[in-house]
Order: sequence, then C-alpha cells, then structure tokens
Amino acid sequence: MPRDKRLYMTFPIDFHRHPKLKRLPVEVRWTFVEMNGEARIADNDGVFTHEDAEFEWPIDHLERLVSSHPTRPLVVKTDTHYVIREFPEHQETKASREERRAKNAANGAKGGRPRKNPPGTQQKPSGLRVGTDSQANETQQKAESESESEDYYSPLESQSSSNRASVSTDSFEISEHTRASAARKGVDLQGIAVALNGIGIRVDAYGAMSLANHLLEKAKSFPSAPQRYVLGCITQSPHEIAKYLHDSGLAA
Repeated sequence: MPRDKRLYMTFPIDFHRHPKLKRLPVEVRWTFVEMNGEARIADNDGVFTHEDAEFEWPIDHLERLVSSHPTRPLVVKTDTHYVIREFPEHQETKASREERRAKNAANGAKGGRPRKNPPGTQQKPSGLRVGTDSQANETQQKAESESESEDYYSPLESQSSSNRASVSTDSFEISEHTRASAARKGVDLQGIAVALNGIGIRVDAYGAMSLANHLLEKAKSFPSAPQRYVLGCITQSPHEIAKYLHDSGLAA
C-alpha cells in the first residue's frame, strides 16, 4: 500500500467536550476546525490576515471565536491578524517540520532512519497566502503575550469544579422571556456568568441579562459584537462591574 502523503491536523478525542466549544453553535465550531485545516495547508502556523480570514469565513463566526473567553479565547484578533491560540502546541509548525526533516536527513546520511517528507513532497495548494517563519512566529508570540496561556483542548483549570457547576446548563435556568431578550441583544448569558465567576461574582440569568443591558446602554453606539463587548467590560473594569452588581442587588 502506498504511503499516505496527506497532511493531518490533531485533535484529542474529547475535543468536542471543551466548555468553550460546547457553548458555540455547531457552524462556529466547524469554522474553528476549518481554520486549523487551512492553517496546515497554507503552512501559516495559525496566523491569518484579516483580509484572508474574513474572505474565507463569516465575520460573525470569527467574532464568536474571538469572544469565546474573556482572556483566553480560541482565536485572538490583533490589529492585523486572526491568530489560533497555542497553535504550535497542538499542530505541526514550519519550524518543527524543518527540525524533523533535518534530523531525518542526518539519520539517513548515517545509514539510519530514511528521510521523511523529502523535498519533492508538495503540499496541497491553499487559497490562503503562505506565511514566512518569522512572520508567523512573531504574530503568534504577540497574540500569546496579549492573552493568558491555556491549552484550549483541555478543561479550564482556572475554574474549580464547583465554579463550573454553578453555571452549568443544568443549574443555570433561563426563562423564555430572558432567553428572548438575550437573543435580541446578541449575548450569551451563560458565557457572561462564567466570566463573572472568574472575578468572584455569581449571578443568575436575570443578573447576567441586567448587566448586559446596563453595559450595552452605556456604549456610545451599539457594539457590532455585543457579547465580546460585555466580556471585555468585565475583564477591563472588574471592580466597577462588581460594584454595580452589588449595589443593584444582582450578585448572588
């Protein structure tokens, strides 16, 4: 049987259980999978220009990935690029592949293991531009420095089991009226509750909706990405948020 020369991306078998992914619509999850695949094809180490990413995928999908966590999202948006966080930790990069090729070549020269991926082996073409090692590494490192390091395939270690349980689907009850209000405003109440949990405040669905309304009404103009705006406010002004919730009697 001929050797399979296709490229592969790696995901653990419990990938679908990650809390960040579970809260996203299936089509947004698939966009994340496609981004990893296209990154391998384009050999760009998970770094896409705004132009390439927004041409390839719906902007609202990208925004949902960027707002998937207040400090450790699945995808980071910089001034110029969308970056898959911690891509080098899970997928093969140009640098790691070149290092492996060099080792294989050295082993082959010594009569050891034959070389893998010889120079003649070509990757499938991609519609996305191919990045250079220095460009991809620099942008990837910048994105990592702007967000906390965390394995996006593993459960959130920063939250205790009790904290996660406190905002689980089973215990976080949302009335039909509140659910409809959240849909109209474009916010995810459970995601807001999780973010508040991160700063030591527990709220119910009504409290999360009230906070979202308060923050969105204070904005100079209605944000194009309401959920990301609310989560950003929580991250940037935790003390002000806490004071508002306590003064309003919304904190549990």
